[in-house]
Amino acid sequence: MTIETQRLLDRVDVLETRGELPAHIETLAYDSRKVEPGTCFIALRGTRTDGHRFLNAAESAGATVAVVEEIPPDLDLPCVRVRDTLAATPLLAAEFFGHPARDLTLAGFTGTNGKTSSTYLLEAIWAAAGVPSAVIGTIQYRWRDRALKAPNTTPLALDLHGLLHDIRRDGVGHVALEVSSHGLVLHRVDGLLFRAAAFTNLSPEHLDFHRDLEDYREAKARLFEKHLADDGTGVINTDDPHGQILFERLPGDRRLSFGLEPGVDITAEEIQLEPEESIFALKTPSWSRRLRSPHVGEYNLRNMLGVAGMGLALGISEEAIVQGLEAEKTVPGRLEPIENSRGARILVDFAHTPDGLLQVLKSLNDLPHRKIVTVFGCGGDRDRSKRPLMGGIAQRYSDLAILTSDNPRTEDPMGIIDEVVAGMAEDDGPYEIEPDRRTAIARAVDLVGDGDFLLVAGKGHETMQILGTELHHFDDRTVVKEILAERDGDANTEEKP
Repeated sequence: MTIETQRLLDRVDVLETRGELPAHIETLAYDSRKVEPGTCFIALRGTRTDGHRFLNAAESAGATVAVVEEIPPDLDLPCVRVRDTLAATPLLAAEFFGHPARDLTLAGFTGTNGKTSSTYLLEAIWAAAGVPSAVIGTIQYRWRDRALKAPNTTPLALDLHGLLHDIRRDGVGHVALEVSSHGLVLHRVDGLLFRAAAFTNLSPEHLDFHRDLEDYREAKARLFEKHLADDGTGVINTDDPHGQILFERLPGDRRLSFGLEPGVDITAEEIQLEPEESIFALKTPSWSRRLRSPHVGEYNLRNMLGVAGMGLALGISEEAIVQGLEAEKTVPGRLEPIENSRGARILVDFAHTPDGLLQVLKSLNDLPHRKIVTVFGCGGDRDRSKRPLMGGIAQRYSDLAILTSDNPRTEDPMGIIDEVVAGMAEDDGPYEIEPDRRTAIARAVDLVGDGDFLLVAGKGHETMQILGTELHHFDDRTVVKEILAERDGDANTEEKP
């Protein structure tokens, strides 16, 4: 692709330029390792590094101009100075890629938990309606036969507009997008307008980034206050007190509420929650249908209500909404079941926040079971305040909690576990400590049998474990399957004469 430099800069507030700018730009990049001849290099400031440090590298790789916040005196590369390169990036990206979002129907999901499951549910509803769609979020960026690894829940603006360009080019017109608080604050979705936007819930998370819970909520609020299209609808979980605040800010004709409390627009009645399915009557302002869905637990029920509301807001038919919610669709690492021969229900889930773990364990406790064994840990170099909270929740809602490592990163694994244990009481139930995650999972597998739940929580779909600064392959689902195979193999060996 090629674009005239002046056209690229038309919407950007340029403070000054230095050097002779090229007539055309071939591509954009914020990573000097991806620079090629004819690139406009954007120097972004991050928490760990500063793109201004790599201006010489970008020049050497063939960049013909740089967008910067400061112009180094000894740099020969022509520069365009702006106040904030992060804020300028979506303007540059949208112009370079031809404003792809204008031709797409965007549906956004924000909240602490439930975003990923909700995008998959909406994808199933669109499929039932015969509408090709894309999903951009925590697990993957995918559409049609393409599936790309997701380094960020909400991609950086340049990457996001590139994805939207490719999605449009491939004839896909609908996109379900997870919109994180980072994505909203760090200008990743600037300029995007959503036809429908959902708020799932809010609980303490990312408080190493946000000042407090109110600041976190206000970051989420931007989706509804700055990014909802003129004809767009906000779909809000008003059972959540933060959701109630957001709901009350929206005009009456541009909002739908969902939840299990009385008086909401979309709700469920006659609820039967079983270990293998959820049966309920879905009630909307215009129709009511009885559903039988493979998505289990109360928190998944809430996700389904929110997505049903999104379907209504997007004008999708009743039949497609029902078919999509009833479809057999596994969401990777979200209460993902692992088949086994011992009669236990073994589940791998991404729950890595206090509320996420609480909702999953409360849902399991509400289902018929003999006992619940939970394996979990907390990540290192992240918000430490949630560690004792998660310890207390796991102990209180499990018959046995096994504490282990998640992604310790540069922290001492036992130091993290000690902070988790600080939230656990001697008389609230048994717990064990095993810092090696594989050994902890093996211990749990050995303890469960017919009628039991085993929850392996925290990493879900992730396929790597971060130890120090190194990545090591580790997939909870694969590890569980390997341990089961080992145990079954040992049993078969013992039975031989």
